[in-house]
Order: sequence, then C-alpha cells, then structure tokens
Amino acid sequence: MKLWPSRGLPIFWQTLLLVLASLAASQVVTMALFVVMDPPRPDFNRLGDVADALSGDRGEGGQRERLLLVRRSPTPPQPDDGMTSDPAFTHRLAERLGAPVDRVHLYFEADQRASFGDDRRRHRDRLVPMRRGEPIFFNTVIAGVETEDGWRIVKTRPRPLIAAWQKRMLLWFAISALALLPLAWWFARRLTRPIRRFADAAERMGNDPLAPRVTEEGPTELRQTAHALNLMQERLLAYVSERTAMIGAIAHDLRTPLARIAFRIEAAPDPVRDKVQADIEQMRAMIAATIGFVRGTTRSRDATDVDLGALLTRLAQDEADMGRPVKTGAIAPLHIRGDRLALARLFQNLIDNGVTYGGPVELSLHREADQAIVVVADRGPGLPEDQIERLFHPFERGDPSRNRETGGIGLGLTIARSIAQEHGGTLALRNRDGGGIEAVCHLPIRE
Repeated sequence: MKLWPSRGLPIFWQTLLLVLASLAASQVVTMALFVVMDPPRPDFNRLGDVADALSGDRGEGGQRERLLLVRRSPTPPQPDDGMTSDPAFTHRLAERLGAPVDRVHLYFEADQRASFGDDRRRHRDRLVPMRRGEPIFFNTVIAGVETEDGWRIVKTRPRPLIAAWQKRMLLWFAISALALLPLAWWFARRLTRPIRRFADAAERMGNDPLAPRVTEEGPTELRQTAHALNLMQERLLAYVSERTAMIGAIAHDLRTPLARIAFRIEAAPDPVRDKVQADIEQMRAMIAATIGFVRGTTRSRDATDVDLGALLTRLAQDEADMGRPVKTGAIAPLHIRGDRLALARLFQNLIDNGVTYGGPVELSLHREADQAIVVVADRGPGLPEDQIERLFHPFERGDPSRNRETGGIGLGLTIARSIAQEHGGTLALRNRDGGGIEAVCHLPIRE
C-alpha cells in the first residue's frame, strides 16, 4: 500500500495535510513535555528564608538557601541602585533573628505583582507580594545582621541568562524540530521533484521543439500544466511542419520551370544567354539551399557520442588540404551526445562564413562548467553591434550587395544556430579584440 496516492493530490491538500501533521506532532511533543517535566519552581525568597540564611539555620528554609549568597563583612550592607526598604519588614526580620532592630538591615527591589491568596486585598499597598502575611521577594534582596565578629550578609544570587527549566524546554523543542524534519524533508522532496522535472523538460522543449514530451506526473495542477504544454508542443510542431513543407514544395517545384528556361535560352545570343544562365545557376543554388534548410529543420536527429575535438581537427585539416586558411588553436578532449553529421554541418557553415568574410580562421574548444565552448574566430573587418543578430535571420548576408561571388544566399548562420539549438545549445556572434568576428557555440555536456 502506498503512503500517498500515485497520481498526487492537489498542492493545496498536500500543504494542508503537512500543516495538520506538523500541528499534531507538535501537540504530542507539548503533551509529553508537560507529562515528563516537573513544573518550574518560581525563584523567590520569603522573609523566613532570608532569616534562616542569616542565622545559618538549614531547617525550613534550607531548600531555598541556594538562592542566597552568604558572606562576612566588617561593614554593614549597602543597597544597590533602585533598592528600597520597609521598616515593618526590617522589624519582623529582627524578631525572627532575635537581634536588635538597629543591628539588622534589609533592602529589596520593589515588585508590584499581586499578593497571594487572602493577602490580595489586605496588602495592595505593599511594595512586594505577600503570602499569609509574609513578604515574598521575587527580585534582588540584600540583608545583614551584626554579630560579635562582624556583619553576616546575604544577597540573592545572580540569575542565569537561561534558567535550567528553560534549557530543558529548548532541548524538547529541538527534539520536536528534529522529529518533524524527516516529515518536512519527505514532503518537500515529493512536491519539488515533479516540479524540477517539469522545469527541466520545459527548458529542453524551449531549446529543441522535437524534445520528448513532458511527463505528466505530480500534483493535479502540475499534471494539468504538463498536459497543456504537451498539447502546445504538438500544435507548434504541426504548424512549423506545415509551413516548412510548403516552402520545400515550392522550392522543389521551381526546378522544372528553371530547366525549361535554361533549355529555351540555348538559342539566344551569347551575351544574353550567359547573363540568364548565371541567374539560373544562382536560383538553383538558392533552391538547393532552401530545400536543405527545410530538410535539416524537420528531420529527427540520431544522438551518438561525438568527439568534438576530433571533429574540429578533421574539419580544419580538410580545409587546409584544399588550401584554405583554417587552423586549430587549443582543443580540449571533450565528448557530447549529438548528431555527428549535423554538428559537422554547423561548424562547416561557420568556417565557410569566416573564410568568406574574414580571411584566416582559427578553431578552439574548451570547457566551462557543463558546457563545451567552440569558438570559430576570424580576422575580418567585424560588424556594428546592432547588425550582428540580424545575420541569423534567413536570407540575411554580411555583404549587403548580395553578390554571389562574395558568399551564399544567407542561410548558413540560420542553419548553424538551428542545429545548435536542437542540441540544447546556443550560437552567438561577437566582435573580436583586434578585429574580426568570433562565432561562439555552447553545447551541453551530458556525461
């Protein structure tokens, strides 16, 4: 039998049950506290306790004598600031000690709390509470009696910052907190685990629309949210698939009329034929690139272990073999999970872009936390900061003249960023110190 329903209660009911369980546990601890612990004794001294301490008698007042310090002095006691005296109390203390009243001193701090029992009405004007006609000193009291060898003085012991009974209470509260800790930990883990999984899945979906569906688990509210997110993903994928398929179909169908135009201009004069033929070749290249872009954004990726360092080294070597100015810098031995062919196309597009517009290109690879950082740097003229981001838009080129001799049709960076995002990464451009552009690609390392 499961401790909790498998489908999960709503967050409101889970929180309410936790609060009720915590209250029940705290009540059990409180009841145990009252049953096990002795009630705290109030720290006070009766007039008789003071007399017993002065006379050295451990009879009736012996239990409370520990609250009083006894010392000898050649001089009579002096009151502390804020202390007062009462002639009636001093006279009664002298009677208890059997000493002349002029040899007895009594000082105390006034306490306006109510008297006890029948003394409440009769002693409302007293400076301290009374019980059965005897004063009770809750605050500091100083008393002294003159003997043959000097003055015998008693004074209330300083009260500790935390009394013994308070320490026991704190200990019990600490025990109750420790008893509730496993319950709170279990509840927090149960509530946050599906939320964390939901957040991770939503982030993956934001980076890759083809990511797996969000698991519908946890509390009712979370399952409803996950279901809505899955429906949104399905609709978005259907919408994107429909539009990309339409673009691919249009690009594919344009090949036939272009072929007819190329056949018909064979009989045209050479100057006209050459110009039209150049335009046809440009359109064919644009169609091929568009079809490739559509296929790349709609096909599923086969994730395998990819050695990024080896991949970048091979690409640089292939470029160098063709006489292109491409070299490698610092290459760390990093592996990621991804589509090897798609990643090769990503970096090849960045290399082509750098060689075309920036001259010599250098590839480097390093690690930051759980990210593999690939940098493709060139030494071209750079770009204004407000124009860098637009280069990732489809059919945007760094050369505003759109001359075919200076580059492609403006899909290389778009495809590269799309591939990076499909792998859960990012791609950005930034101006390089000393001139040039750096293409920085972040790819997650999933070990």
